[in-house]
Amino acid sequence: MMPPDNSGRNYAVLAVSIAVAAVFIYAGIDKIRDPLQFADSTAAFAIVPAVFINLFALGLPPFELACGVLLLAPPTRRVGALAVAVISVMFFTALASALLRGLTLDCGCFGVGAPSRPRMWLELALDVALFSGAMFVYLRSITRLPAQAP
Repeated sequence: MMPPDNSGRNYAVLAVSIAVAAVFIYAGIDKIRDPLQFADSTAAFAIVPAVFINLFALGLPPFELACGVLLLAPPTRRVGALAVAVISVMFFTALASALLRGLTLDCGCFGVGAPSRPRMWLELALDVALFSGAMFVYLRSITRLPAQAP
């Protein structure tokens, strides 16, 4: 009996992993280029205490880069996907909170932009898409250990 062909599933996981990794690597690099601007964007959310803004603004970009890199290698793909899922929920929560509080801001997600509520809604949708992609990769990247001989 032949095992089922999972090549289609494997290609889908690879494609989604690459797409999500590209978004996180790009976002991380963009924030590293201008940490002051990202710190200002973070402060605009009025969620993170002022004493932690610089630490957050300096720590998040390398974390995003690491998540993207982890998604690219099969042995670390699940860890990267889980990290992306968790951080996407965090981003979603921050943006939703800002929208519910009536704030209009530039989240700093992908460079500097004019504060815009329509853009905030688009970024909220992107967070949902990133979370969905990360969960797809996480659930489909289960590695099976080889059967051990008795």
